[in-house]
Amino acid sequence: MLWTEIQSGQFEKAVERAKGVCVMVVGCVEHHGKHLPLGQDVIHTAGVVELAAKKEPVVIFPHMYFGEKQGAGEFKGTIIFSTKLMLEILKESCAEMARNGFKKIILVNGHGGNTNLLYTFARSVLHEKNDYMVFVYNSWNAWPRPSRMLKVIDGGNRKAYPELTDEDIEVLRNYVKNNTAGGHGDLMETAMTLAIRPDLVDMSQVSAVDGRSTGYLSHLAKAGFYTPFDWMSSFPNSYASDAHEGNNERIGRTFLKETVHKTAEAFRLIKDDTLCEEYLKEWLAKQ
Repeated sequence: MLWTEIQSGQFEKAVERAKGVCVMVVGCVEHHGKHLPLGQDVIHTAGVVELAAKKEPVVIFPHMYFGEKQGAGEFKGTIIFSTKLMLEILKESCAEMARNGFKKIILVNGHGGNTNLLYTFARSVLHEKNDYMVFVYNSWNAWPRPSRMLKVIDGGNRKAYPELTDEDIEVLRNYVKNNTAGGHGDLMETAMTLAIRPDLVDMSQVSAVDGRSTGYLSHLAKAGFYTPFDWMSSFPNSYASDAHEGNNERIGRTFLKETVHKTAEAFRLIKDDTLCEEYLKEWLAKQ
């Protein structure tokens, strides 16, 4: 249920149907190679969330496109907000969800760079002693693993993925064998967007820039250091992908089906859980 499409007089029923669970997709506007749209992270994650909400009803708050993307201003179209502003947007968005009756809020993260920001925000909610809970769900937790899919197929259960052709299976096999870079505009993200919004994908540009890691600051990472320049220096084209030849909508629809199923299961878990609510009450009483 999209928050913006619910009639005001039906809102309380929507909250009840969702068991007090509201979901907000948090993404980013940034370069994803030359074949995917700038809003890629929100577009494919929101597509999954909206389909999952049809299986397991939740209310979907307007998406947050403005995620953590410092230092990528060299790519036109990138939107960079301050960390302070992003935290304020999250704070006030969650406060509005709570004011309207939602006590369980799920931030579905569609951008790897948001992870630490969202974890920090979720913990900051405790400082306010709020009577609502914020959960962070990284969208890629629901993605299928091509290696596991091949084990299922090679184990004799070819019918588990009826839409895949023999050629598609070889594409996955090549990916598992030869993939060295992934996670940003890669086979998985591209396939999902091909399934959800094929009109926004230009596969003729999938190899237009190099998506392999340079390993520029790997010596620091190996020594245990975190540096905010690590990913950017390793992937100067803002693209982490290889072994993507042969990707198509059939593969995307197969990935999407499993991702939607697992995301719906995650929503159901939060809707039905009572232990967090009990603990929150106990914790608030002790503060």
